[in-house]
Amino acid sequence: MKDIVLCNDVIMPDLCFGTGITNIYSTGIKRKAKLAKNKIKVILNKDKKNALMNINLSKIVDVSMQHGCKCFDTSRAYGASELVLGNTLNKYPRESYFLVTKLCNTDQYNGSVREGLENSLKALKIDYVDLYLMHWPVEGRFIDSWKEMEKLYSEGKCKAIGVCNFNIHHLEELKSYATIMPMVNEIECHPLFTQNELREYCNNCGIQIMAYTSTARMDERLRKTCLVPIAQKYNKTLAQIILRWHQQIGNIPIVNSSNIEHMIANLDINDFSLTESEIEQIMGININSRLRYDPDNCDFKQL
Repeated sequence: MKDIVLCNDVIMPDLCFGTGITNIYSTGIKRKAKLAKNKIKVILNKDKKNALMNINLSKIVDVSMQHGCKCFDTSRAYGASELVLGNTLNKYPRESYFLVTKLCNTDQYNGSVREGLENSLKALKIDYVDLYLMHWPVEGRFIDSWKEMEKLYSEGKCKAIGVCNFNIHHLEELKSYATIMPMVNEIECHPLFTQNELREYCNNCGIQIMAYTSTARMDERLRKTCLVPIAQKYNKTLAQIILRWHQQIGNIPIVNSSNIEHMIANLDINDFSLTESEIEQIMGININSRLRYDPDNCDFKQL
């Protein structure tokens, strides 16, 4: 993978593996997390399917490392993925991978931003996270939460801080109070929902875009677009074309798959480049079709 330099000079890879999909691990795992003498006790059910899903995630993380994708995006909201990542990556040198995790909404409501990060660090078995993101702009909470994140950043608990799902008006409001502006904004972005105005704003402010749902979940509508002949030209899959498009427009795409062969294919995108005309054609697919939650119209307590 290639390197992206964030506005604070932190270097992160230009492709990231995301653990936020339910067919890799189970979001239905029954668990209780309790702090006891600086240890996290996690009680998991005995369901074999859940166990197999976690084993699969561990295998895919290993494959990802072996094929050069060493950036991992997780959250305490993603089932047991922090625990699985911590157990799997613990055998690799800390400097060999880049970890992204998130401040969950519960910790925003509870005012437990510091405790939230400490819990994540324990689960991940690390002393610092490379990038700490605020998962959602919780109304009435995100300004105070950001101030606490600034403190954690100043203490070295996270090498970079950023946000997710922030629209321009959220960033403008944050700007009025922040001492440190976000280095990253992780947003839904794909050919059906290119977010041109928000991406341009972030680019002008030195905020790196990370793109989740990056291949639009391979929506059937993509098969009726210019992506098909472009993929045929380069002998690539539609997903590979989309991921390369992300990289060439400056996004860091988040990829995920529960299938190891598909995961390896997702990483095989550095042997070709799209032309400017092809990039513009893919931009033209946009129909402003959001496939995930709208941060301006959602129940934060359910996320």
